[in-house]
Amino acid sequence: MSYRAFFMVEAEQDLNDIEEYLSQFYTGTVRSFFNKLEKNVSLLETMPYMYPVYDADPFFRRMVIGDYLLFYAVDEDREQIVIHRIFHSARDISQEILSGR
Repeated sequence: MSYRAFFMVEAEQDLNDIEEYLSQFYTGTVRSFFNKLEKNVSLLETMPYMYPVYDADPFFRRMVIGDYLLFYAVDEDREQIVIHRIFHSARDISQEILSGR
């Protein structure tokens, strides 16, 4: 079964913020992050359960991409990977992740 990735508005904004932040450094930093993101999201489309459930909220699964954490859920009915948020791993996200549902 093949799934399609879908980015929630909040996740798209997170990506914009990440791009803006990383662009302050080497140009390759942004490219490297987005290449890793694309590769990992492509893997999800064929293996949606490959990343662990997020202990603080089992609705979500958590993928690590460098210094960032991507939170997603699998929608079996629509055959979608719904990407909710992408946070820097140093951030305290305990309350923020729940607001994206």
